[in-house]
Amino acid sequence: MQVFLVTIGEGAAYWEKFGHNALWFRDSTRGIDIAYNWGTFAFDEPGYLGRVIVNDLRYWVEGIPGQYFIDAYRRYDRTIVVQRLNLTQPQARKAYEYAVLNARDENKYYRYDYFLDNCSTRVRDLIDLALGGALKRATESTSVQRSYRSETLRLVDDMKVVEFAINAALARPADRNLSVWENMFVPSRVKDAVRELRVADTTGALVPVVVEERVILQSQAHEEREDAPRLSLPYLIVGLLLALELFSIGWAGLKSRPAEMVFRFEVGVWAFLTGLLGVVLLLGWAITEHAFWRHNENLLLLNPLSLFLMVVAPLSLRRPRWLRAAAIGAVVVALLGAVAVVLKGLPGAQQNAPLILLLLPAHFAVAYGLWTRARS
Repeated sequence: MQVFLVTIGEGAAYWEKFGHNALWFRDSTRGIDIAYNWGTFAFDEPGYLGRVIVNDLRYWVEGIPGQYFIDAYRRYDRTIVVQRLNLTQPQARKAYEYAVLNARDENKYYRYDYFLDNCSTRVRDLIDLALGGALKRATESTSVQRSYRSETLRLVDDMKVVEFAINAALARPADRNLSVWENMFVPSRVKDAVRELRVADTTGALVPVVVEERVILQSQAHEEREDAPRLSLPYLIVGLLLALELFSIGWAGLKSRPAEMVFRFEVGVWAFLTGLLGVVLLLGWAITEHAFWRHNENLLLLNPLSLFLMVVAPLSLRRPRWLRAAAIGAVVVALLGAVAVVLKGLPGAQQNAPLILLLLPAHFAVAYGLWTRARS
């Protein structure tokens, strides 16, 4: 019995950005050639979208012929790395028997969690089981300068809208430094950790767990980023440009009726977008099982109160008596956004500086424009 850790690099679709992995078992004497992966799901499963929203996804383990598994990812030009594990025969059989048992219909399904229980952590846990807990003992007390947020943003950095959405949705629980063990929710981190692991053999000597590593395919289109992106400067530039545009059209609106209509329209759109996202964050915290969405300070920046501003800012163009309410609403939204800056000075603050730099300047530009009109 030979056991291989197969690590698949990222692909083009957003659900492929984290990569994938599997355990491949081969025993020519018994006719065994099968790869088990814990990342199988179905978009057309009844209620799939609702399960995504409330974080109640159902994934399952599936065994398929090993070479077929590799060829399937080869067709999509995804990097494939195969590591042969230095397991004793009892260890290899233990891993195989557990995989077979787990793949039975009554056992195969599990509640998927993006960070805590996914296709990669299941592979990690099975390797650890075969090694008698050696992988966890070697990695659970070693911390790295990475978090669930930084690792996620690193992997989706080429999809800017997805990157913004994830950055906004993740709250303070996603910002603590991870142990090497926890970091193996990413398949490539399992590959790296197993490569470095040494365990005692029957003589007591330390031997590597990986005895052979081969790159079956190096993708020409997809490459996993090494480090988390630095978003503060680009977000600040975009935030200042947004604020400058709102300030400029607001200033022009004081002298021109058409420009004023454009200003009020832009304020309405801005308030709608930020308010709607705030409602999503609030519902994610309150009524779903997304534990990493809770205690989200980004609600101060993506504020549901903006939906009130969305209504009264354009309305006050025809009904001036609503202008004061619009101005007060805009000032409140801006000041609540400024509270996010104050919270940055507290211990354990949420890592949301890029979002502050992106959103707060525009909030103040809107507040300044409406308050100036209310006063005059």
